[in-house]
Order: sequence, then C-alpha cells, then structure tokens
Amino acid sequence: MKKQISLKKSVVAVALTLASSQVVMAQESGTDKPIEKVIVTGSSLKHIEGETATPVQIIKAEEIRRLGVGSVKELLDTITSASSTSLSDIGGSNSFASGASAADLRGLGKQSTLILLNSRRVAPYALADYNEVFTNLDSLPLEAVQRVEVLRNGGSSLYGSDAVAGVINIITRSDYEGISANASRDQSVANEQFHKYTASLTGGFGNLVKDRYNVLANVEVFKRGAATWRDVLDDINPAYGNKFSAVANKSGLMFGNRGTPSTFSYPGNIIGVGPVPGCTTLNAGGLCVYDRFGRFEAQPAAQRVNGLVSGKFDINDNLQAFSEVLFSHTRTDYLPAFGYYDSTASDAVWGDPSTGQAKTFTSRYLPATHPLNTSGDEAPLRYRFADSGASHTTTSDEYRALAGLRGTVGKYDWESAVGVMGGKVTDDSRGALSDSGFRREIGNYDPSQTDPLFFNRGYKIGQVNAPDVLNALFPHYGYEGKITQTFADAKISGEVAQLNGRPVGLAVGGDVRHEKMSILPSANLLAGDIVSNGAATADASRTSSALFTELNVPLSAALEVVGAARVDKFPGFKAHVSPKLAARFEASKQLLFRGTLESGFRAPNLTESAQSSKFSFNNGLTDPKRCDQAQVLANDLRNSAAKLPDNDTNKALLLARADVVEGNECAAGVANIVRNNPGLKPEVSHSLSFGFVIEPVPGTNLSLDYFNIKRKDEIGLKTTDELLAAEDSLAAGVVNRLPIAQDKTFSADERAKYGVTAGPLASISGRFENVSKTKTSGIDIGGATRVDTRWGRLDLSTNATYLLDLRNFASTLGQYGDNLAGRYTYSKLVANIGGSLKTGDFTNSLRLTYHSATSLQGDYFDSGYTLAACQAKHWSADECRIASYQRLDYNVSYTGVKDLTVSLFIGNLLGRRPPLDLKSFNKDGGGVIPQDLADVQGRTARVMAEYKFR
Repeated sequence: MKKQISLKKSVVAVALTLASSQVVMAQESGTDKPIEKVIVTGSSLKHIEGETATPVQIIKAEEIRRLGVGSVKELLDTITSASSTSLSDIGGSNSFASGASAADLRGLGKQSTLILLNSRRVAPYALADYNEVFTNLDSLPLEAVQRVEVLRNGGSSLYGSDAVAGVINIITRSDYEGISANASRDQSVANEQFHKYTASLTGGFGNLVKDRYNVLANVEVFKRGAATWRDVLDDINPAYGNKFSAVANKSGLMFGNRGTPSTFSYPGNIIGVGPVPGCTTLNAGGLCVYDRFGRFEAQPAAQRVNGLVSGKFDINDNLQAFSEVLFSHTRTDYLPAFGYYDSTASDAVWGDPSTGQAKTFTSRYLPATHPLNTSGDEAPLRYRFADSGASHTTTSDEYRALAGLRGTVGKYDWESAVGVMGGKVTDDSRGALSDSGFRREIGNYDPSQTDPLFFNRGYKIGQVNAPDVLNALFPHYGYEGKITQTFADAKISGEVAQLNGRPVGLAVGGDVRHEKMSILPSANLLAGDIVSNGAATADASRTSSALFTELNVPLSAALEVVGAARVDKFPGFKAHVSPKLAARFEASKQLLFRGTLESGFRAPNLTESAQSSKFSFNNGLTDPKRCDQAQVLANDLRNSAAKLPDNDTNKALLLARADVVEGNECAAGVANIVRNNPGLKPEVSHSLSFGFVIEPVPGTNLSLDYFNIKRKDEIGLKTTDELLAAEDSLAAGVVNRLPIAQDKTFSADERAKYGVTAGPLASISGRFENVSKTKTSGIDIGGATRVDTRWGRLDLSTNATYLLDLRNFASTLGQYGDNLAGRYTYSKLVANIGGSLKTGDFTNSLRLTYHSATSLQGDYFDSGYTLAACQAKHWSADECRIASYQRLDYNVSYTGVKDLTVSLFIGNLLGRRPPLDLKSFNKDGGGVIPQDLADVQGRTARVMAEYKFR
C-alpha cells in the first residue's frame, strides 16, 4: 500500500538526510532503485527522507545506544538546542509537578515544545507545573525507540498551538519480528550510590508482506537508587569550601562549614540553658548537634514501568488497520529534610486558599514556666522534628490508546484515527507542620498572647510522642491530578496536479479534541493549614478543533515552495490561523538553500484561563532592601566567631545565626497568591529560519541554519525578582511587607547600625496576565563525514547551537531586559563532536560535549551577581562566572557472539569536575552543597547487553 517511486540519485537529498542526523547513515541509491517515500516531521506530505525545506535533526537507534543514556529525558538533554534547566524528576521535589521530566527547546519553556509519539500527541502530565502543562518524558519507553526527529523551527501550522519552539517526534519500532531482551546498569565509578538499572523485553510477530499483519510489544523497567549528600560529602569539590573559608575570604564570608552538624537538633538546645536531656552528640561548645546531611537528598529513588503494544493488519492491498496502546507507571520517592523550630527565625508567611489572604506563623521563645527552661526567663529553642516521619512520594499512571485506518485511493493516501489518553497523579507528602495541629499539640504562637503551656501540651520536646499527636502535627497532604483527552483526526494527501513535469502535492486534515483537567489539593492544603505550603487547584474542560492544509509547489526543477496553514478554534476565542511558508532551492547537486516563515499561537491552558488558583511559597529570593545589610551583619558575626575558641558555646551560636541572617534576606521566602484570568489573550509567535546544506566532497556535508523566534502576549506573571526591583513604583498590595517591628533578622540596634528601613517580605499578590514577550535567535550547525580507513569505517559528526540573542521583555521597564546569551544557565555555544570507528565486531566511539562560559548574573534585576556585587563579596572575576566545560564520553560495543550485543559506556572519561557555580551553591544550596550532581558523580560506567532470540 506504500507508494514506491523511481528516483535519480541526488547528492543533496542524501546530504539532507546526513546533515539532520547525529550519526552518518550513508544512503546508496542506484539509478533505477525505488525509494520509499515517508512522512518526515515538519510536513504532512510524503517525501524522500531528508528532502524537506525545514531543518530536522534525526537521532537514530544506533546513535542513541552510543550516547549511553538510560531514559528519554537523558536522550533529549543531549540536543544542543535543549535548555539545560528543563524540569527533571531528580530535582523536582519542590515543583508543583514533582515526579516528572520535561523537554524545553530554545529556552522558551516546556509547554512551548510539543512531544509526539509516532506523530500523535501524548497526554500532558496530570499536574501542571504552576501554570505550565507539559508531556512527562519519563512515561515514554526508550528501548522501543527507532529514531527521534527534532523539528527545530516551530510547527504550529501543522501540529498545533504548543509547537512554538519546536517539535520532538519519537518514532517507535515497526514491523518488528522476533524477541530481544536488553539489560543495563549505570553507576558512578566514584560513588556507587548513584546507580540505575534498566531492563526491557521486545517481541514482534507476523510479517506484513507474508502474513498481512504485525504485532509489536515492548515493556521496559527502570529503577534508580537514592543517594544523600552524607553519602558523598567527602567528594564535593574542595574548592567550594577551601576558597571561601573565613580565613581565605577577606570579607569573612564562609560557605558552609561543609559537613558540620547543625545545632538545630534532636532532642534540641535551649539557648542559655544547654542541650535538652537525652542528647548523645555534643559539639565542642557543649551544644547538641544533628547530622543534617543525612536528610539532604542528592538523588531520589525512582521506579518506572513503561509499555507499548502496537499492531497493523492489511485488510487488502489498499487498506490497513492499526492500533496502539501506551501505558506507564512511575513512582518517585523523595527524602525531605526534617523540619526544625527556631525561636529566632523570621516569620513564615503563606497563602490561605480558603480566605485568599496570607497567613503568618511566628516562632516564639520557650516560656519561663516550661519545665526544661531553668533560666528563669523566656529562652530561645533550637529543635529538629526528627520524629515527623517526613516523606514525599509521587506516583503516576499514564496511558494512550488509539485505533485507526489508513489506505490509498488512486493517487491519494489517507489516514484517520480515534483515541483516548490521560493520566492520574497522586502526590503525597508529610513532614510540614499543621497550623491547627501545632496550636492544639504545642500551643499558640501568637506573640501578642501569653501561653504558659507552650511546647508542654501533647507534644513533648525530645521524648517519644504518641502516634495521634504526631499525626495531628504532621498530617499527610498533597494532590490528586487527573487529565483525560479524547480525539479524532483524519487527513488525506497526494498529487493534485503537475507543474513543470513535477508533482504538486496537497494535504488536508483536521482533528477534534476534548480535554478535561482536575487538580485537587488535599483538604488541609485547601484550608491553608500546612505551614509554608501553597495550593494549586483546577477543574475545567473544553473541546477544541482544528483544520490544516499543506501545498507543495515545484516552481522549477531547482525551486520548491511549500505553503501550510492551520486554523485552531478554542472556546472563548476567535478561530486563529497559523500560516507557514517554506522554500528549498537546489543550487547544484552539492548545495541546497532552505528557509521558512511561520506564525504560531498558544491558547491559554486550563490552569490559566479556567477556574483555578495557586497559593505558592517562593524560596531563594534576594530582598534588595535587606540582603546587603544582612550579608554585612553575617560577616560581622562570623568575624566575631573566628576570634572565639572552639569550646566557646557562643562560637557555634554566632556561626549559626550568620547562616540564618543570610538565609532570611538573601534566600528569602515569600507567599505568592495568584488567580486565573478569564480575560487572557492567546500568545502569538513569529519565527523564521534560513540556511544551507553543502556537500563539498562526496560523503561529507555541512548544514547551517539561522533561527529567529519572537513571541508576544506571553501568559505568566511578572517575576518576583522583577517586582522587588520595581517595588517602589508598584501599586499598593502587590508587594507586601510585615511591620518592621516584627523583624526577626535585625534587632532595633542592628537596624540603626546597618541602615535597615524596610520590614521583612510577607507576600506578593497577582493573577495571570499577557505580561511579557520574548525574542531569541541563533545558529544551528550540523556536519557529518564518513571515511574508510585501514582499521575500518570511521564516521564523524557534529552538532552545535550558537545563541545570538535571548531577551525577555520587562513590563516594569517598558523595554526588553538584557541579552541573556552568555548569562547564567544560557551558554552562547553548546556543541558536540562524535566519532565512531567500526572494526570487525568492535565499534569504538568518542563524543566531546562543550558548553561555553557564562556569567553568574541573570537578567538586569539580578543585582546580587553583577561583577560589582561579586567584588563586594571579595570574589574574583573568574569566581563571578561559570567557566567553560568540556566532557568526553567513550563507548565500545561488541557483536562477535551470534545474536548478542554487549557494550560499555564510560561517561566523563577524563573524570573532569564541572566548573564551580557559586551562585547555585550559595543561593540554592544554602552554602552547604553544590547543585550539580556531576560534581560528585565523576566518571560513570554503563554496561549493557542485548540478546535477540531466534
């Protein structure tokens, strides 16, 4: 049923195929050999693979194995146009969408990259990450993948409103016969705590040609072990501690006391009295201490089972039935730290969804009447709730089932399918304090009221507490998210005319989709009862529809023009047309030019426009009105501590207070209260690309494509940092501060001494708006060559993305912010170079990955990491940046035993540490731990074996 054509050999057609792939797959075609036409991502018309005008990168199964990746997420992270900060289940414990991983092309956000499986959508993850809806990559099986096609210039005109940054189409195996088993183990050579296993079984039976049917089934199991920073503390780059000790740094700023136990301990310390009876570990100053690193999670445990079943049946020569079922079960077990109580801590502020107002938790001293307080006066308490049972588990079940028909009628190919997909996520946590439980079991924290029984009710400090008391103080809380989508689609394509002796191709299609999304927090989150925790809710549904068309017109033997358009209709919005114009010009058999112009849009999702609300808590904020003063105070405290002997109790207290002071104001927490906005407009984008593919000599090719994307009316919020930078010009009620009398960081004398005039941050209030716009541009480069050597065939390939410009519009300034290319997390150049030598039964491969240097500063409002701010911290210019990084990987595979393939992948072959990232270490890691696991993983090894049963 698949149409075959005869084609004269075209060097450029071959070059296109090679240039879009990371590995050279030479294509020999005789003069009269028929070559099958296929659908390539970026077009609805069948072409010779690689012949389209749009730049498509193709990663084939052979290359995927050489990359040594263990999941689809890891695979997509190797793409040079992918953002280095996209969501991962490893670091997502504090995300609204924990337990999931996402892709993000061009740094435009995870919901601007469309993920397809076999050219059709996969259901979004059932929990939105704040307002972003995205596909969970962890639900997709890696071993079933035949190839991945990456459309890097947008695809809204063909695929829909969420394809602004690009499309990633994951193509699974087809027409597979036999059974194969695959197993691998991957672990850090230095620290085996970082390990993971994968195993898969793939089976296929039936031959489409002989039997008229084929059925494929794949099941994949993934397991990752947990690791804490205590396990690997000794392997942290010593430069993080050595360079910034109190002695080495002129300012006295000290990152961490790495490995030093905390005086926020169990059974605790009463300052001025001493450790609570029962303490078994004391520091030199006689205070009770706790090993906090045992609960600082480096990597969460994870388990996944992904499966795929697909089938094809040729009803006759012109009609085929097909079906596909995808299912996934994932579980991620995070290890949250035990909470602590600090009588001198700043007030905790969070949002109460039941009232729409902020709530405030105030830490207070132990009363003089408490039996453990023998000081005769109120006394500060430092205590660790080591009996809280802190835990966090996210489980997800996702599915997609579809069935359809495809066939040919004369010159036309047609296809239609119906399906249902969705998922359910349960996110369960424990360990945070219940507001009502605290009042009942510990007491009233309101400082304006006396409570002689404070910390002397149901809960007893440092003692074994009853289960009902602990359950009241530390109840389970979390979310249940559910999403369902049903769809029907159809398309027809084929030759409609001849022009200049060449076919004019036309494709027409459409789809209808109904989606429903529900995000339901637990009752205690909805009641605002969990201290410092917000809540996100959504309950909405809608039906959308779309029509699209594509026309391929050969204006001459060398010039081909493609026009496409898609009309999307969402309820509450006018029908939106997304047009596209593309062209390819074959200047010679060695040189091809190509270009595209496209417009796209993204309709507000169900968490942005339909009924929803979000009450969140932002951590790690730098308060521009209080941070500088806090750092000076912290430095003074550390300098004072350095003058004291180690056995002086005040030494530990001064150092601990310095950490608290900096944390309160330079890594501050603030409540965010945000509601949906039914008046939102769709986001609109315009993009262009142009470039060339050249084959200077047979077997060698180079491609270069310029891209430019502009997006306006972006849905979101003004960033908290941006709002804080413009606080004095904003309307009342946007940035809210507590009265300065409630300041827990600075005493009255210290406020006068250090010039503190603003109260502590309390909350920020707003709603989703069409608030911003973004523009980005850059260059994608690809190259490949193949050389026959005396040792065997040598394949070389390269891919690179050079970021010229990335700017976010600042509404508070009325203009674009700084160019982020070369700023924090946005390397100007990301590149890889690979080489593979096949010698007999052995294939040896090397791959070099490069990221150029960046400054520590983000956008214009990131005043804490400018060069001047770094100098104020007594950091050198080199320490105010992240140096460039190169990583070399090696893979060897052996196929000398019949039906068996074994391989060894060595990641980071030279064992190089990633460059120092003092911003992440200071801001996100609290000056205690780095945030890049590669720092302690070092060299990794992955052993894989695959056996094919005959």
